[in-house]
Amino acid sequence: MKRIFLLGALCVATAASAQHAYNNAEISSTADLIGTSRYVSMGGALGALGADISAISSNPAAIGLYRKSDVALTAGVLWPKDKKYDEGDALVHGTFDQIGFVASWNVQGDRVKFFNFAFNYQKKANFNRAFYADNANLRGLSQMDQLAMQANKFYPTQADMDDAYGLIKNSWEAYLINSDANGYYNSDRASENKYTHYSTGSAQAFDLNMSFNVDDRWYVGGTLGFENVDYDRHSMYTEYRDGIISTTDPRDYIQDYTLYNDQRISGFGINFKLGAIVRPIEDNPFRVGLAVETPTWYRLKSRTDHSIDSKYDNNGVHLDYYDASGNYFNGGYYNVPGRDDCYLEYVLRTPWRARVSLGSTVDRYLAWGVEYEYANYGKNRLSYPDDADYYGGNSFSGQSDKEMTRLTNRNFKGQHTVKAGVEFKLSSDWSARLGYNYISSIYKSGKTFNQNINSAVLDYIPNTSYMTLSDANILACGLGYKYKHFYCDLTYKFRQQNGEFYAFDDSFTSDAQFATDYPALAGRKLSPVDLNLNRHTITCTLGFKF
Repeated sequence: MKRIFLLGALCVATAASAQHAYNNAEISSTADLIGTSRYVSMGGALGALGADISAISSNPAAIGLYRKSDVALTAGVLWPKDKKYDEGDALVHGTFDQIGFVASWNVQGDRVKFFNFAFNYQKKANFNRAFYADNANLRGLSQMDQLAMQANKFYPTQADMDDAYGLIKNSWEAYLINSDANGYYNSDRASENKYTHYSTGSAQAFDLNMSFNVDDRWYVGGTLGFENVDYDRHSMYTEYRDGIISTTDPRDYIQDYTLYNDQRISGFGINFKLGAIVRPIEDNPFRVGLAVETPTWYRLKSRTDHSIDSKYDNNGVHLDYYDASGNYFNGGYYNVPGRDDCYLEYVLRTPWRARVSLGSTVDRYLAWGVEYEYANYGKNRLSYPDDADYYGGNSFSGQSDKEMTRLTNRNFKGQHTVKAGVEFKLSSDWSARLGYNYISSIYKSGKTFNQNINSAVLDYIPNTSYMTLSDANILACGLGYKYKHFYCDLTYKFRQQNGEFYAFDDSFTSDAQFATDYPALAGRKLSPVDLNLNRHTITCTLGFKF
C-alpha cells in the first residue's frame, strides 16, 4: 500500500477514493448561481452586458462598463425541498452571499475613458445539505465485502493487518471482517442499511479586479481571486446483516453495526481570470464577451473522526447471548474508535474554464444576455505538498497521486453551462427579471467508483459512500427598485438536481475469490438510492451608486 511521509510527518488520507473524488468535485464545481440579486435573477448571463459587481466572477471586463462607483451587499435565506431533516431539526439557513464595491474613475484619456477598481466577496457554493439514503434491499451485499477485498489486496497477511490503517483496521478490530482458513478475508451477508448525511459550510471567493474602458467599445479586465473552503460533513451508516442468535451455531449471531463519520475540510485557493468585451458595431449596443479562468490551486486540510458500534467487545466476545436457561440477553454495542491521526494535507488543482457571452439592450426598456461556459472536471488533479506536516504549509507543489488521477479521468467529464437572462424596464424606477441555467453533469454515464486502487488516499478510509449528480437546472425571477442613488433588488431562485447515492463500491462482486465463495452473488450490483436535492433561495441586495 502506497504511503507518503513528508518531512518526517505522517500524511495519511481521510476518505475512500470515491468519497474523496466526490468531495473534490463538489468543492471545485461551479454548479450553482450565487451573487447579487440582479445577477442571480438574470441567470448570471451578464458576461457581455456587464455593470454588475457579481459579473466579476465570470468576466472581469464586465466591471469596465461601470461609469459610477457602486457598493452592494446581498443576503437571504435558503431551504431544501424538505424543510425538516429530523424532528425538531430545521434546515432553513440564512446565507450571506456577497459584499463588494466598485471605484470608478472617469479619466477621459485619448483612448481610455474609465479606469475601474473593484473588490468583491462572493459565495461560490453552499454545502448545506441533509438527506437520508436508506436502502431496504442490499441484495446480500455488504460494505464489509468492499473492505474485505481491499484487505486481501493490501494487507494479505496477519502481520500486514497489524500495520493497517483506517476503516479496514477499524472493521477488523470490530470483528466485522474475518480471515478464513486460507487467510482470505470475508464478511457476512447484509439485508438493508440506513444512511444519514448532514453537511454545512461553503466555498467563498475574494476577488480583486482592475478594468478599463477603451473608446467606449472595448472593455478589458483582470481578476485575481483568493478562495476559502469550509466544509463539515457528519454521517451515520447502519447495516443490518443476516444472522440470528443461536445456541448451536455461534456464527449466527446478530451482526448489525453502525459507522459514525465526522469530516472537516478547510483551506484556501488562488486563481486568475482575464476577460474582454467588445461592441463590434459602432453605435450598436450589441456586445460580445470572452473570458478565461486559470485552474484554482487549492491547499486543503482534511480531518476525520470515525468509530464503529459493534456487537463484539474488544476481546471478540459477542455481547448478545442466551444463558443456560435459554433466556436472551441484549448486550448492546461496543464502540470501536478509529485512529486519531486521520489527517491529510493535499493540493487540488481544478480545470481551466472558458466562457463566451452575448448581450444587448433594446432602447431603454429591455436587456438580454446569454453565456456559455466549459470546464473539464476529468482534469482535476490531486497531489501531496512537499512541505506538508501536522502544522501545515503553503506550498502548491508536491507529489502527484497518479492512481487518483486515473480514477478522476475515468469517472469525470466536461461540464457545459448555459446561462440566459432578460430584464424588463417596467418604469423609470422598477425592473422585472427572469433567468435560467442549465448545468450538465460532470459524471460519466455508467461509470462506477472502483475504490480498489493503490492510492495514498486509501491508507485511511473512514467512509465508503459516494454519489453521482444529475444535470442541474436553475430558474430565477426578481424585481428591482431604484431611487436616486439607492437600489434594492429581490430574487427567488429554484435549483433542481437529483442524485444517485451508493453506500459502498460494489466492484468486489467481480473478484474471483468472492465469486468462488459466493457464486450466487457474483456480478451482482448495488442499486442506488435516488435523492431529490432541490433547493429554494430568496435573496435581497441593497446597493448605492455614486
